[in-house]
Amino acid sequence: MNNKYLSAFQYVGSRISNCKIRNDFLVIDNTVEFKRSIDVTHEIQSIDIIENENVISGVIVVNIKVTLSSGKKKYSISLSIEGCFEAPAEMGEKDFRTMLQLNGITSLYSIARGFVQSTTSQTLLSGNVLLPMFNVAAYSKDLNEKQEEN
Repeated sequence: MNNKYLSAFQYVGSRISNCKIRNDFLVIDNTVEFKRSIDVTHEIQSIDIIENENVISGVIVVNIKVTLSSGKKKYSISLSIEGCFEAPAEMGEKDFRTMLQLNGITSLYSIARGFVQSTTSQTLLSGNVLLPMFNVAAYSKDLNEKQEEN
C-alpha cells in the first residue's frame, strides 16, 4: 500500500462489551409480516494524550438495538461495541473527536453488522437480520446541530 494514502487516524481494536437477546421464537421469512425498529447511539468514553508516545488515543462506544415483532412474538438484540482509535498527538483533540464521531462510528457499525447477522442467524428459528447501511455523516451533523442549539 502506498503510505501517502494512509490515514493518521487508526483503529486499534474493539470488543463487544454487552449483548442482550430476547427471543420469543419469531420466524423471519417472506410469509410473516413484522415490524422492525433500529436505534443507534454512541458515547465517546475517553480521549487521552499519551505524551511519551506523542499519540492521542480515544475510546468510543456504539450502542445498537434492533427489535422485530409480529403479533405477540418479539425478537430483540441490543449490543454495545467499544472501539479504541489513535492518531498522532498533533492532530489535536477537536479534530480527533470529529474523527471518532465519523470514522470511529462507521468502523464499529460495520463490525456490528457482521456480528448481528451472524448472531441472529444462530438465534432465530429461521432467517437473520442484516443491519441497513447507516449514514454516519448525517447522524453526526444532526448531533452537532443539536449541541449548538443547547
